[in-house]
Amino acid sequence: MQLRIRASLRFPTEGADWVRKLLLGGATGLLLELVFAGVAYLLTEEVAFGVAPLAVLLNFPAGGYVLHLYRDTLRWEAGAMPEWDDWPALFRGGLTVFVVSLAYGIIPFLLLLLGLNLLVRGGIILFLGMVLMVLGVLAGLFVLFFLPMALAHFLIRRRLEAAFHPSLLWEGINGVLPEYMATYLMSVATYILAGLLAAIPYLGPLVWPFAFFYLVLVQARLFGEICARTV
Repeated sequence: MQLRIRASLRFPTEGADWVRKLLLGGATGLLLELVFAGVAYLLTEEVAFGVAPLAVLLNFPAGGYVLHLYRDTLRWEAGAMPEWDDWPALFRGGLTVFVVSLAYGIIPFLLLLLGLNLLVRGGIILFLGMVLMVLGVLAGLFVLFFLPMALAHFLIRRRLEAAFHPSLLWEGINGVLPEYMATYLMSVATYILAGLLAAIPYLGPLVWPFAFFYLVLVQARLFGEICARTV
C-alpha cells in the first residue's frame, strides 16, 4: 500500500511535458475562480475570495481530464499523464462527473444549506442549525464513500445507471475494502488539510486550483488501481 501511495504521488510529475499538463489543469481552475470573483463583485460589490475556491468544482475540462486518467488506470493503460486534447470530450466527461457527484451529494448539500440558514437566523433554532450541519457533513462522508466505485462501474460498463446500483457498488467495494477504506480516509484528510491552504487570504485561492488538481490526479490513480481489481 505504501509503495502504491508513493507511486501515485509521483505519477503527476512523471512523463514528458508534465509541468504543462499540471499547469493547464490548475490554470483552468484559477480562471474559473477569477470569473466567479468578478461576477460576485459586479452583483454585490464585494470580492468573494473566501468562496471562490469552490469554483474548481465546476472545472469541467479538468474533471474530464481526471476521468480520462481514471479510465486508463482502470484498464491498466495509464503509463503517463494523458494529453490535453479533444476539449469537447473533456468537457462532457467533466460534466458527467459533476452530475454523478451532485446526485450523490445533493442530500448532504441540502442539509448543510438548511443548517447554515438556521444558523444565520440565530435564536432558539441555532442548535437545530448546528445539528443539521453536522448531519450534512456525516451524510456527505457516507455517500461520497461510494463515489469512486460508482465512477469506476460507469466507466467500465459505459452505462450511467451502473453508478447507482447499491448492491453492485458494495460488492465491488467489499472485494477491496481495506485498501479502499484506507485510501478514502486518507483522501478526506488530505482535502481537509488542503482546504486550510485555500483559506489563506489572497495567496490561498491562487494556489488552491493547482493543489486541488494535483490531489485529484493522485486520488484517481490510487482508486483506479484499487477498483481495477474488482470491477
